[in-house]
Amino acid sequence: MKRVIGLCLVFVFCFSLLAEGSLADDTAKIKAYIGNLETKLTQAKAAGDKNRVAKLIVLIEEQKARLAQAGESVSAAEEDKLSDLKEETNLALKDLKEQVDKVKNDNKDARLGATIFFRWQNADNGSTPNNFDVDRAYIDVKKQLDGGASGRVTLDVKRITGTTSGNLFDYLKYAYVEMPLNVSAVQFIPFDLTAKVGLQHTAWIDWADKIMDQRYIYKGLIDNEGVMSSSDFGVAALGKVAIAGLPEIEYQGTLLNGSGYATNEINKQKDVSLRLSSTVYGAREMGKVIVGALANVKSFWTDDPDGATRQIDLLAAWKADSGVVYAEYLKGTKISGYSAGGKYMFLPGTWAFARATNYDPDTTKASNEINRNFYGLTYDWSKDVKLAADIQTAQTGNGAVSSTFYLHSLVSM
Repeated sequence: MKRVIGLCLVFVFCFSLLAEGSLADDTAKIKAYIGNLETKLTQAKAAGDKNRVAKLIVLIEEQKARLAQAGESVSAAEEDKLSDLKEETNLALKDLKEQVDKVKNDNKDARLGATIFFRWQNADNGSTPNNFDVDRAYIDVKKQLDGGASGRVTLDVKRITGTTSGNLFDYLKYAYVEMPLNVSAVQFIPFDLTAKVGLQHTAWIDWADKIMDQRYIYKGLIDNEGVMSSSDFGVAALGKVAIAGLPEIEYQGTLLNGSGYATNEINKQKDVSLRLSSTVYGAREMGKVIVGALANVKSFWTDDPDGATRQIDLLAAWKADSGVVYAEYLKGTKISGYSAGGKYMFLPGTWAFARATNYDPDTTKASNEINRNFYGLTYDWSKDVKLAADIQTAQTGNGAVSSTFYLHSLVSM
């Protein structure tokens, strides 16, 4: 729109220059003629030719009158033309503005955003002694739709392990629609229900990541250890249950492929999950107590309702303005694990954090537990930019401890 306005102004300016040029040509000719007559008048006066002097004076006066009249008529005509052009330009701009406003109104509920996880690392294992890299970059489009529905499309950019080139690849992380359903007529217990269809969040990871709010530094337990993907294809039902006298309960049930967002589905089995979570206590001075539970059956089908494997995950957290403390326990078919940690704000926007995880990928075998530790400092440079300096260690069984120093940053746009 600014470009169109600029072009219109340039057109008006050029038209004015042309008009002024035409006016200048006419007046220049008359002035030149008057100058010629005045030269002849001077010569006639010098010769003492009174008759010629009288005639030349009359001619000069006539040309001066003509000069004044020509200037006035040209200015009036030019003013009319500029007035017409101004009116046409205003009408064109008004029509253009109406079209732009229509596009804006049609998309007023659309929101475009982006998130970048950038880091520098210095590892002690010698494979990658130090390097800068983008861990993740998300491009996110969200829009409110008719009927209270909403849609989301998120493009994820990261390096896919196992590729020889090591290039950054982009692929879909989320592509779903949420549709609120009216179930008031069949309620025995007050609750709301929203259906979710498409490539979407799994039941646990996104919720659990919000407890510590440090996803740009590390992944959660079941995400990092590959127990569950953070996004998958399928359907879900989510909402809240409100029972008088009891804390509100949030629920999310999913039926998903089980292979995750980066892999094709290759069988008929599906993953069935249910998460229940609630803020069981909340006070501004004391903070709030949050609890959550996950039940997951992997590779579920009617031929095998028990599925191939089952997992449960329990989490409890205390969360206040100045700090967070949490503990998580995972138990499943031949796997187990736990995670615990916390963070404390000792200066405005400056936090110290520590976290430890333990994961046993096969409880039938010995000396294969994976122990990880995370600790460091974070600084909220603004609400959109966060910085961190941290150390992460890992040890499998009785093996050597690997240690990596990181500088992390989160940028939200």
